[in-house]
Amino acid sequence: MNIRQIRDLTVIDFDENRFLGIACDSCGGIGLKEHDVVKVDPKVSAYHTGKVVLAELMSMGFVPLIMADGLAVEMNDTGKQLIEGFNEVISKVKSTKIHLTGSTEENIPTVQTSMGITCIGMCEKNKLKYKKTSKNDICILIGLPLVGNDVVNNPDKILDIDDFEKLYLCKYIKEMLPIGSRGTGAELADLCEYNNLKIKYSDNICINLKQSGGPSCSCIVTADKQHADKIKNLINKPVNLIGTFY
Repeated sequence: MNIRQIRDLTVIDFDENRFLGIACDSCGGIGLKEHDVVKVDPKVSAYHTGKVVLAELMSMGFVPLIMADGLAVEMNDTGKQLIEGFNEVISKVKSTKIHLTGSTEENIPTVQTSMGITCIGMCEKNKLKYKKTSKNDICILIGLPLVGNDVVNNPDKILDIDDFEKLYLCKYIKEMLPIGSRGTGAELADLCEYNNLKIKYSDNICINLKQSGGPSCSCIVTADKQHADKIKNLINKPVNLIGTFY
């Protein structure tokens, strides 16, 4: 069995025609417990953590099937609030039905909200969105890279899971990379390296390429330049042309 790491996913040869994909993420110190650093409804922190793994799978062309949470909190009542958040985010995905499973901590009292999340999906091998970008293609950043309280305070500037689903279903998009903690520049550097390309940046870019993207608040997409306007009109979130590949 061939198992490899592609970007943030573990990809397994499932059979002759399909890949199995596994995405993981974690979140700690964001909630309403005594020692949480960012005070926010646990449902909100779970929603965005679940969004990350769903976005990572869909961005590579995978259909999410199973979400498993490991909650380092009690079921009553923080765990229940986190599960509400997970159920809300998976309910917004309309192209597939996702099963939720998981576990909570019932033996040790906890003073900080903490969770791990894993999502498993399937992808037909000919639909894997990897090493698809070519010379003269454009790179667009959709959404803004935000983290912490800025995520909660700017819902109109960040990608939601239904936004990622629209991008995932768009036939004009060649590759998608959600922006994580390393920032836009690091994700773009990886894309250029494995596609053996360089990028000519657009003039007057107003995005901090080193800014953490938080919980997949933004995503870079690549496409043929003739489809730029169609992609820009697909989602009502900030859109920035980053540059052209050569």
